[in-house]
Amino acid sequence: MSMPPQGGWQPDRPGEPPYGRPSFGPQGPPPPGFAPPPPGFPGGQWPPQQPPPPKGGGSLKWLLIAVAVLLVICIGVGLTLWVTRDNDGGRPSASPTEGAPSDVASAADTGPIAIITEDPTCEEYTEINNTLSRVEANGWSDVREQLGPAAEWTPAQRQIVQEVVTAMGSAAEQAAQLADQTPHRVVRELYEQFIAYAKAYTDALPAYAPVDNNLASANVSAGSALLGICQAVSGGSSRRSIVVGPGPKPAARVQTPSGEVPERFVQTFDETCREWVDREAGFVAAMKAWEQLDPSSPASQWTPEQRAVQDGAYALMETLADQMDAAAASSDNPVLSDFSVLAGRYLRAYVSAGDAYTGADSWLAYTALRLNSLVGSACDAAS
Repeated sequence: MSMPPQGGWQPDRPGEPPYGRPSFGPQGPPPPGFAPPPPGFPGGQWPPQQPPPPKGGGSLKWLLIAVAVLLVICIGVGLTLWVTRDNDGGRPSASPTEGAPSDVASAADTGPIAIITEDPTCEEYTEINNTLSRVEANGWSDVREQLGPAAEWTPAQRQIVQEVVTAMGSAAEQAAQLADQTPHRVVRELYEQFIAYAKAYTDALPAYAPVDNNLASANVSAGSALLGICQAVSGGSSRRSIVVGPGPKPAARVQTPSGEVPERFVQTFDETCREWVDREAGFVAAMKAWEQLDPSSPASQWTPEQRAVQDGAYALMETLADQMDAAAASSDNPVLSDFSVLAGRYLRAYVSAGDAYTGADSWLAYTALRLNSLVGSACDAAS
């Protein structure tokens, strides 16, 4: 069983609408139609955030902070080591040749992007996601929204962040193996960005500033998009790809695997980013009524009012899918183009459900919007 989508339909920042950037951790019960909390959580709810430990005296406090900073640095060094311990400086490997382009299953995938209808890495990734989500559900969502500069963190805040960063590093190390195994280029790119932003967030912690929260948001969006892809496969909604088909031929040169450490796919806040962030904000604002719909409710149970809202959302999604295809065609960033085309395909698949919509189709919209958020967060992190 998968954990609920990381952050569900909840906002990433205080005051941001629910279809904005996703967050980790408990925000009340998961959305209807998604998987329940793991067994053992009382009352069927996500566990509440644990209260911080009592503050100690001044000397003890600064000792804890000093130790915490050292631990963060060590974690960052460790994360750097595991992404560079390949013989040639590439991905971590179980054998001397793993990570070389010839050993990457997606190396020959250079054609148009399509909805993923199967992937051999999904089962293992879902378990990785579940384990990571359990750690992130222990208060990190609330904590990271409150973090100021690193020097101002309390020992309790540091402890929560350190636990998540340690889990991120472990998840990223396992994801590196899956990146070589998936036959789909765009899934490999998602694994690589999941890794790249985990490392970037870890590296930022010693001199952390609030803008670095965007690094965490990019990591969670990449991981959530992967989860959405896998859940659309297992739930059957990916079969709506029959009426969507692949996207246009890649306009930018396809990025082939190099065996080197994954880099953040957005390095500068350019005009493409500016247009993307503005478009995302407008879309979120226009979707407020749709946010309130129960995604588990099939079309056969919609009231006339709900159907009108859904029809309006379909029109907005069609427009957004067209805009994403246009963004992909005009961008010289091959990874951004792939994510943009993939998001457009999932939006069109969601719209194609129409009056045959069931709760499983919600994973199509979820995947598209997490991809949308991934690009937006990556752009904001580069601003």
